[in-house]
Amino acid sequence: MSLRKLCDKDHRCAECPLDKSLSESATKNREARRQGKIPLAPDGRIAFTRERLQLLPKGERPCLLYANGLIDYKICCKNYECVFCEFDRYFSEQHQVHAIVRPLDVLNVRGFRMPQGYYFHLGHTWIRIEENADVSIGLDDFALRLLGPLDHIDAPLIGNTVSQGKPVIIIGRGSHKASVLSPVSGVVSAINLSVKENAAIAGEDPYAHGWILKVHTENLRHDLKNLLIGSEAVKQLEQEIERLLREIEMITGVSTITDTDIGNVIPSYLPDIGWKRLVRLFL
Repeated sequence: MSLRKLCDKDHRCAECPLDKSLSESATKNREARRQGKIPLAPDGRIAFTRERLQLLPKGERPCLLYANGLIDYKICCKNYECVFCEFDRYFSEQHQVHAIVRPLDVLNVRGFRMPQGYYFHLGHTWIRIEENADVSIGLDDFALRLLGPLDHIDAPLIGNTVSQGKPVIIIGRGSHKASVLSPVSGVVSAINLSVKENAAIAGEDPYAHGWILKVHTENLRHDLKNLLIGSEAVKQLEQEIERLLREIEMITGVSTITDTDIGNVIPSYLPDIGWKRLVRLFL
């Protein structure tokens, strides 16, 4: 422990010489106590915060978020093993600053956006591989143009289990609702509250700010076998576009849509097909 000191490293503790010095002293003192020795002054009382707080009675152990001045008073009920704390995960997700990685190369497939480096599910969801076996999940531009503008997008709560090929996201427009299949299996590790509060974000920026949830995957290598990337994903999207054009021709009789920017042309024909039929055909 030390006297209160204002942080001048923007909470990048690994760059702080004081943090490094205190950690080294705390490690030496811990090792000395394990060997039955009494740590020597003047640094003998320095200990890691968690170890010092664990000496308190269970009902008097403050949450580290409170100790850092980030929340109102809250008791720790996980023995300071924050990795297992649902509240800590939720708080971290909602308050940390996310670096939005925008696709460097976004293809235009007849008017529909498709970023390279993303994996796509046949049910029109995508994944972007993150760190620590996590993936971000969202809806692709094709589905959002077909069924949007959406009024709401709902995802499972953090900690829920999802399975590849099973419903994971609920989307809605007006009185219409539909389920979207999960592209991977795992445990929900984060949800995008911005999209939950304003579904339009997904349509405006589907591959960056418009992500819907994050999943900690169980067997990503296995799941990737059922997803498409690169030229395979482009080919699949082109087939879906052709299928949609055939549907438009069958329902409306229009067979002269030749504009290469089909993504901006077809919305005017979609009401004739209907929400339920579009969901049944493409989701």
